[in-house]
Amino acid sequence: MKDSHRIILAVVLSLVVLVGWQMMMPAPPPKPKTPATKADTAAAPPAGSVRPTVTTQSQGQPATATTTAQKPSAPAAPPAGAVPEKLFTIETELYRATFSSRGGALKTLVLKHYYAKPQKQWSDYYFSREPPDPKAQAYRGFLTLMDMPASGPYSIIFNLNPRDNSLAGATWKGHRQGDKLVFTAKAGALRIIKTFTFLNDSYRIGLKVRIVNEGTSPLSVVPDVVLSAYTNTVDTNRYATSGLQAYVNGKLVEEDISDLEKNPTSIGPVDFVALAIPYFMGAVAPVDPPGAAIPRRQARGGKDKDVMFAGLSTAKPVNIAPGPEGVVFKYMVYYGPKDLAVLDKMGHNLAAAVDFGWFDIIAKPMLAALNFLQGYVLNYGVAIIIITIIVKLIFWPLTRKSYKSMKEMQKLTPQVQKLRERYKDDKQRQQQEIMQLYKTYKVNPMGGCLPMLVQIPVFIAFYKVLGASIELRHAPFMLWINDLSAPDRLFPDLGIPWVGGLPVLTLLMGASMLITQKMTPTTGDSTQAKMMMLMPIIFTFLFINFPSGLVLYWLVNNILGIGQQYAINRKA
Repeated sequence: MKDSHRIILAVVLSLVVLVGWQMMMPAPPPKPKTPATKADTAAAPPAGSVRPTVTTQSQGQPATATTTAQKPSAPAAPPAGAVPEKLFTIETELYRATFSSRGGALKTLVLKHYYAKPQKQWSDYYFSREPPDPKAQAYRGFLTLMDMPASGPYSIIFNLNPRDNSLAGATWKGHRQGDKLVFTAKAGALRIIKTFTFLNDSYRIGLKVRIVNEGTSPLSVVPDVVLSAYTNTVDTNRYATSGLQAYVNGKLVEEDISDLEKNPTSIGPVDFVALAIPYFMGAVAPVDPPGAAIPRRQARGGKDKDVMFAGLSTAKPVNIAPGPEGVVFKYMVYYGPKDLAVLDKMGHNLAAAVDFGWFDIIAKPMLAALNFLQGYVLNYGVAIIIITIIVKLIFWPLTRKSYKSMKEMQKLTPQVQKLRERYKDDKQRQQQEIMQLYKTYKVNPMGGCLPMLVQIPVFIAFYKVLGASIELRHAPFMLWINDLSAPDRLFPDLGIPWVGGLPVLTLLMGASMLITQKMTPTTGDSTQAKMMMLMPIIFTFLFINFPSGLVLYWLVNNILGIGQQYAINRKA
């Protein structure tokens, strides 16, 4: 490098690539949704209810068989005279789930503490400690996390072999036992009893599968639990994984939706297998007897057309001896938010599903600090501002050193230009003379960029937190910014191409970058200076569809930087 400004330029451009690459690459257009019947959003059970309620109804659509679980495809038409499926509705304080007698599986799931659209608007009271009232806000719609059409596969399917999906289309007999829902089916000489157990105040669902061999000779099976979801219900999010997540051999394995067509598999001790979408997930975890040796299992994913699935099976067949006792397999099923506070209580290393990549070790403490501050200020936007101020104060000595070094380099720029002109035909001598000049005046050409490099991991970690954390989903700030996880738009129906509304916060951020650029000492030639002046425009376009929480952080960071630069320049 010829001077520190070139290094600074390289650092800035590297940061642009890191945080802006996915923004520059447009997401593929969403596929048309598969027709489905939306679940009703019934009110929550009355206060003081200690058990989930179960209701049943018959569905006019006959049960249909699906194809193999390893590679699901469009199911065949329902056979004539098939038994209509029977639906069982589970009501708890947290969700409303509908199970079907077809496959004894989950058909729909509606979360009652999350909504399809932001609940707070301009006229709402933003600093209220009270959560949204489900009855008063029902017109905006609870979040339908799952709504599987009758023509496709359901979820929490149990198979006797990953290559045999016949039980998914079979008609199971279902009935209620207190807070449990029991399904029974026959497969040759085997009788399978699936028992779901529900808790009124938890997203945890217990699943116990008992297989009884009613024949006269031992039979071998490979117990397999499959979760299914439709990819056309997944909202695009550039900051979080959508697809398969599994914790195998003590490590998190992630496969994006686009990679599921390769049918990825992992074998070893499996803590959980999950289908993840932005902010939410469905997961299944094996429950082994205390003190028992942890068996090797297989975690796998797959996709066919609009259906993606995650499977959990034993790595080796299990023998079922004849007799009434049979063999029991236990699982923990989770459908709910990707919230660290909730997932930590679930166990099975489920909290590992909230992953911020390389910067996880920095990002999670910052998320904890963000939640801590929000508990006092009651507004995530204000919490972001406070965190930004704290980070800026921590790095103030490094920032001051960086500005001071650039100022010293600026003073030497005329002499550096003369040396370059004098030794333009001898590059080696040119570099030697420039380095001697720096040494004479005790100037470190790296002094302006090294402090910035130290701060970049913190910036990117906070960037990941603000882009992927469920805490910011539908979290209001003030005025028109009622969702810190979405781009800010004032009057969102102005018809502006690619943007729609007016991105006020983003434009303010671009203006603050322009002011910062003008105040920053320049040490290069006029061409480099002009290139650096383009950075505010580039960043404005990059940030135009970023979540408003990210833009707020960058805007506040720029404003604080302007104040710091003003103080340094005034002192100088």
